[in-house]
Amino acid sequence: MILRMALAACIAAGAALAQVPDMSGTWRLNVEKSVWGKHPKPSDATVTIEHREPSFKYSGSVVTGLGAETADRRSFSFEGAIDGKEYAVSGSAGEGKVVLRRTSPTSVVSERKGPDGTVIETAKTTIMGDGKRLVREVKAVGPAGEMSWTEIYDRQ
Repeated sequence: MILRMALAACIAAGAALAQVPDMSGTWRLNVEKSVWGKHPKPSDATVTIEHREPSFKYSGSVVTGLGAETADRRSFSFEGAIDGKEYAVSGSAGEGKVVLRRTSPTSVVSERKGPDGTVIETAKTTIMGDGKRLVREVKAVGPAGEMSWTEIYDRQ
C-alpha cells in the first residue's frame, strides 16, 4: 500500500513537471505593446533564457535613449533555479540576490533584493499559451518611489 502511494506521488509529480512550458529562447521586448506607467520607456531590450526545470539562467540588456551618443545600455545576468532559494544576480544595476518561485505551470515570480536584503523589485513572468510571448508584470521601489509596469516580450 505505501509503495503504491509513493509510486502514485512520483507519477503525479512527473506529470506536473511535464506540463511546465520551456521558456528557453531569445525574447525581444515589444516596446509599443508594453505598458510603462511612470517607468521610463526603454528603446529596446533583449533577454536570453536557458530553462530546464527547475534550472533557470537568463541574461540580457536594456537600452534607454535614442542614438549611439545618447543611448544607455544596461546588462543583467542570473543563474540558479526556480526553487525559492537566493541566488546572486549581477549587472549594471548593481549586485544583489534573486529568488524565483513557481506560482503555476506557466508563471514564475521573482524577487530582486538589493545588497542590504531589501526587496527592490517583484516580477511575475508568464509564458502565454502559444509559447511565443512572455508577459512580465513588475513592481519596483526606488528613489522615485513605487512604480509598476508590464513588459511584453516576443520570442525571436
